[in-house]
Amino acid sequence: FERTSMKLKILCIDDSKSVHAFLKQCLDSKLESLTSAYNGEEGLKILASNKNFDIIFLDWEMPIKTGPETFQELKKSGNRIPVIMLTSKNNTEDVAQMLGMGVAEYIMKPFTQDIIFEKIEMVLG
Repeated sequence: FERTSMKLKILCIDDSKSVHAFLKQCLDSKLESLTSAYNGEEGLKILASNKNFDIIFLDWEMPIKTGPETFQELKKSGNRIPVIMLTSKNNTEDVAQMLGMGVAEYIMKPFTQDIIFEKIEMVLG
């Protein structure tokens, strides 16, 4: 991924504006677009009209609709876009639960650019 000229279309669903800004900064040269949603409901609305994303970054703890609730709805709607959970929850049961539900990868906050690249590489091959 780091060595390719591939440009990514990313949907980031996170209530923290700083996470959106950090992802944009980290992935700047690799981004075709970064679409931002600040809660799960907003993210689902965007996906209802546009499924043209390579990856979804999904925060765990958000107002209105949490990451796990949002992910459940994504699965019900037949979503095929890989989801990378972003969270400060480091409980192994939480991680196992989400991976068991079908989340592609898991990133602990705070994270670095290297971790983002590594996880995208793992998800997209």
